[in-house]
Amino acid sequence: MDDVDLATLPHLAATDVRLLWVNDWYDGPLEAVVEHDGERCLMILHDADARAVDIEKPMHWVLFRLSAGQWTDEDRWHALFEEHVGHHWCFHGEPPLDPIEPRDPKRFYDPHAARPPRLLGKALGWVDEMPTR
Repeated sequence: MDDVDLATLPHLAATDVRLLWVNDWYDGPLEAVVEHDGERCLMILHDADARAVDIEKPMHWVLFRLSAGQWTDEDRWHALFEEHVGHHWCFHGEPPLDPIEPRDPKRFYDPHAARPPRLLGKALGWVDEMPTR
């Protein structure tokens, strides 16, 4: 992400982006799955040190188009999160299902820690506000 130059990308209006769910949060959203122009995208905080987010500074997120395979993978991880952790970062409008058994967050976080890094395609643009639901 450090090699993404915001000056070379279109600035997108947050109102043109629909938030589906947040993948990662640390003093602010680090990563989310969104829709833009009917395409599903990964939205990642553009910050060299995202684990030390300064919420007092302007935040910028870069959108990357998800291929069909990447979408399937993101959707699978999100379903595991909902099942084993909860629905608190979901904004896609589908009613949450009651868990069949008690939630066990380790059943999501342990496999997720071993998830291989994702290959991101070309950046589509960036936003400087979190999109609304």
